Amino acid sequence: MTEASFEEHLHSGNALVARAQQAATVDFQQARALWQQAGQHFFHAHKADPDHAEAAFRLAQAWMAEALALQKEGSANALVMWSNAAAQCEQAFDLDPDNGRVAMTAASCHHFAGEHDAAKAWKQIGEHLLQTQAPDADAA
Repeated sequence: MTEASFEEHLHSGNALVARAQQAATVDFQQARALWQQAGQHFFHAHKADPDHAEAAFRLAQAWMAEALALQKEGSANALVMWSNAAAQCEQAFDLDPDNGRVAMTAASCHHFAGEHDAAKAWKQIGEHLLQTQAPDADAA
């Protein structure tokens, strides 16, 4: 039996996220289980290709979904999960240091983790990158 490839894990994770998003409006527990399964696939995709920014970021997003689920349940572990998601966003940013969207996501995770100084710093980085990436309106 061969181990699933990076692409297979990434595709499987994305498919599970799509199913979770559909389930979330009717069965939050089912959606949460699907998000957890997706996270496992993103973890394996990231492990298969640790230099691929998308897999690292998708893993962070899976952890964000788990953090949100814990937060909705009122679990004290939500803060830890938000902090883990922020750290994973930072790892994704290390792989793609020009990605303002990843920086802004890290800012959000830090915010929900209660890490306000880090959130502010990441927000500033993200805003700067997004401004430099935006097409110049005067050039049109």
